[in-house]
Amino acid sequence: MNLLPKISGHRLVHNTVLATAWQGIRVALQAVWVILLARAIGPDDYGSFAGMAGLAAALGALTGLGFGMLMIQDASRNHERFATAWKRAFVLTLASGFALWGLYVATAPFLFHVQNVWLYATIGLPELVCLPVTLIASYAFQLHERMGWAGALFSLPAIGNLIAVISFLGLSPTHVLNYYLPFHAVMSLLAGAGAVGLVLALLAPVKARFEISRRDIREGMGFSLMRIADTGMTSLDKTLVLLLAGNHIAGIYGSAYRLVAVLAMPATSLGMAALPRLFRIHATGTDAPTQKSSLVGVLLATTAAYGVIAALLAYVLSGVLPIVFGPAFTEAAQAARWLAISPLLYGLYALGCNVLVTSHRRTLRIMAQAAGIAILSITALIWVPRFGLKGAVGMLLFSQCATALLLWLLVRWNRRKDDPHSEAIS
Repeated sequence: MNLLPKISGHRLVHNTVLATAWQGIRVALQAVWVILLARAIGPDDYGSFAGMAGLAAALGALTGLGFGMLMIQDASRNHERFATAWKRAFVLTLASGFALWGLYVATAPFLFHVQNVWLYATIGLPELVCLPVTLIASYAFQLHERMGWAGALFSLPAIGNLIAVISFLGLSPTHVLNYYLPFHAVMSLLAGAGAVGLVLALLAPVKARFEISRRDIREGMGFSLMRIADTGMTSLDKTLVLLLAGNHIAGIYGSAYRLVAVLAMPATSLGMAALPRLFRIHATGTDAPTQKSSLVGVLLATTAAYGVIAALLAYVLSGVLPIVFGPAFTEAAQAARWLAISPLLYGLYALGCNVLVTSHRRTLRIMAQAAGIAILSITALIWVPRFGLKGAVGMLLFSQCATALLLWLLVRWNRRKDDPHSEAIS
């Protein structure tokens, strides 16, 4: 039985390998960037940056109003709709991004009690405008199942960040956060512009009118709510730790979180590579229950197996953190050991989210994630002021575990229903 050629020739495997390879490159670039930046500015400034950027990232989930994911859904099923979907997503991402940037700059001083408009402008621009533009450009390649280019575009911000911190170290008269941020903002702008240029050059979307229907608004808002929930689960924790425990603990927590987040990336690469295929399999009218169950089963087993490996790696590599970040980050090693199980929990959480949304159960996904954000916030309020770093770790692990469990209970409930497409898409 010649099974290996079949497996190696499978497009999903090919795309997963490409996505994981680019994730690996992006991970390496981000790791070098974080190490250089954190060593230069110290845990206090790094904690402030992580917390403020986390709030901007959470608000940035509204950028684009969900039309990037709508582009994947519609154009992956019918590539003739790509030009219209791309133009709509691009225009709305720019318009909403700049509006949210203004909102962030106006409101952040009241939350963080630091009166520095320039600080918030240079933190908010990359998160609210540049990164979302790069993301929809990556989506454009993803829906064509060109995961190599999709991964390359998604790596552009990491490349820009590395160039920014190297320039900062070489040119800045003093190594503090305020002097780094202009480099960060300029390179983010260049990364976003480069990503859009690659879409126009390689995918060459034809000229299309800007069209938007009530159905598009309804679908887009559903995806937008989904992105808010996604980003809330991955960004608000740093902001909560900054507000409730101060910038020093936020810096220690943020550096430990970086390690486990990096180790979780291959599991999320698998889910992203499978997303267009899951959309097609679960499309209304598709009669392939065996195919659905088989693909989800393979994805679940692979994600769980990798999560165990990642947990072991996190535990082993935790001792490296004080060496690479500097002695000021000694506590990060213990925090990373406590967080070792996080890649497993996050991988299961992310896959459950993808299965629900491609099964036309987006409302269930959003409800589960909203419950997760509520758990995250409540546990933060109770545990972080009382237990400090331990409370921050407990907040993250408990919320990830509870949300992943809820998502897979909903997936199981959905499978048992006679008509999996009976719920109206909202």
